[in-house]
Amino acid sequence: MKIKRFDLFFVLFILTVGLFIYKLYDYQIVSSDKYAAQVESISHRSISLLPQRGMILDRNGIPLAWDAPYYNIEKRVVFLPDDLKRMIIDAFDDKQKAETLIKNLEMFGSVEASLPAALAERLNDFPELEVSERVIRYYQNNPGVAHVVGYIKADGEPVMGIEKQYNDLLRGTPGEQLIRVDALGRQISLEGERPPVGGKDLTITIDSQMSKYIYELINETGKSGAAVVMTTSGEILALVSVPGFENMSFTKGISNRDWERLNLDPSRPLVNRALTPFTPGSVIKPFIAMVALAEGKDATEQIDCRGSFQYKDSQGIVQGVYRDWNLYGHGMTDLSKAITVSCNVYFYQLGLELGIDTISNYAEIWEVFEPTNIDLPEESTGLMPCPSWKQEKLEENWFPGDTIQISIGQGYLSITPLQLAKMTGEIATKGREILPYIGTERVSDRAVIELGESDWNLLTEALRNVISKGGGAAEAGTAYSAFRNFEGTAAGKTGTAEQGGSKPTHSWFTGFMPLEEPEIVVTVFVHEGGYGSGLASQISRKIMDYYLQEYMQQNHSTGLTKLSSSPDL
Repeated sequence: MKIKRFDLFFVLFILTVGLFIYKLYDYQIVSSDKYAAQVESISHRSISLLPQRGMILDRNGIPLAWDAPYYNIEKRVVFLPDDLKRMIIDAFDDKQKAETLIKNLEMFGSVEASLPAALAERLNDFPELEVSERVIRYYQNNPGVAHVVGYIKADGEPVMGIEKQYNDLLRGTPGEQLIRVDALGRQISLEGERPPVGGKDLTITIDSQMSKYIYELINETGKSGAAVVMTTSGEILALVSVPGFENMSFTKGISNRDWERLNLDPSRPLVNRALTPFTPGSVIKPFIAMVALAEGKDATEQIDCRGSFQYKDSQGIVQGVYRDWNLYGHGMTDLSKAITVSCNVYFYQLGLELGIDTISNYAEIWEVFEPTNIDLPEESTGLMPCPSWKQEKLEENWFPGDTIQISIGQGYLSITPLQLAKMTGEIATKGREILPYIGTERVSDRAVIELGESDWNLLTEALRNVISKGGGAAEAGTAYSAFRNFEGTAAGKTGTAEQGGSKPTHSWFTGFMPLEEPEIVVTVFVHEGGYGSGLASQISRKIMDYYLQEYMQQNHSTGLTKLSSSPDL
């Protein structure tokens, strides 16, 4: 019995030794290359090297977005020495900011902050602190350019604006390091390196200081809104949306609470209102007038405006009464006067005479409500409704009342401030196509709107009178009060857009200057801002005053080449 048990153990021993020898042979001879490669891969690590992202600069070379270090400071002691505190305070221009940093560091034990480069280097000499850094995206503290510039998230993903549109140009190419590590993962040596290639800088057409000024003008009203300032060659000098937001909130890593607060904010600060459609009101009347002129309408033909228009059916029965903004009417009114005084009664009848099919056909030919294809990813488009659209979307028939409303910019009609600025620019250039751009130049010599020279002169003169003709309510231009004593020459159109019910009206203005060889277009929208002759016209006047002072008077010989100013970072 004992012998059998011994034999069993011996056999097991032989089998175990045999298996060991077989596995040893397999590791050392048969699969040696495979396992050597595995060991090699474990001992080597690949580290991605992020490239420096290109800067975004405004037209004057002022930085709007750039990469720079962001520091994490941790204290190793309970109390910071006085000499360290003094050194930190002396390194900052803003003493209050320095004192806040010290207070937070002593209270919480660690802080994240941007530091002067010299200070960051000196802090490493203090054993009481441990300083580490990471590169983040910085932005100019200017809400007037927030929507245009956009932002990138903490993980480097571009989300909106120029940052997203030109990401391939700005981001560069990542590099790589190959290092050897020990069994604990610690670096032993650098085996190879491919350096990153930094992104390219991008200079855009935006004037950041003008944008900041415009933002403040709208923000002071307590209303939301938008403004577009564009040259007649398509360069966007300002594309402002109010309210704005802090780009830096995202690049450092935004908390869930702050993200929800932004998304749920009823003022919708992340929406670019300059690229969002709204009901235009009377700023659409120059378009209706152009349709009439293109159709051969006799511009001298007059109607007697007595403050209201009665629409009657074929039986002569009144189907609706449509009132003018001036309850007393404008008297005898032709096309030119109807534009200047914004006579609703004239345009009610003109719209019916033209018909919705004609109006919508010219809107399509002239691409008034089509995307401008500006180099920003957030562009929305307006709407030129027609009978087929209403039937498809609302399953309702088109009524004459719909055409009457469209004729004065009400009803289902909508347009973005940028689309309106483009149309205004094409009026200023007598039909030449305007292609708005911010980063990449676009040029067109195509005549998108074709009218006779006399028609263009009539339209320009009527728009000039909007801001320059005084007199009583029935005769004065609707923006005359806002532009009284204006030093330059300009033309424009006001608009008051109703929302329905008891909601306040939107305030619009769009215009161009100077009259001879126009240089810029100014379009302003103030949400629930009241009459177009009020806030929107007043803000537009100040923008044109700014342009006169900062561009035309200082650089009359070089036009739009404005002298650079110091950055406001």
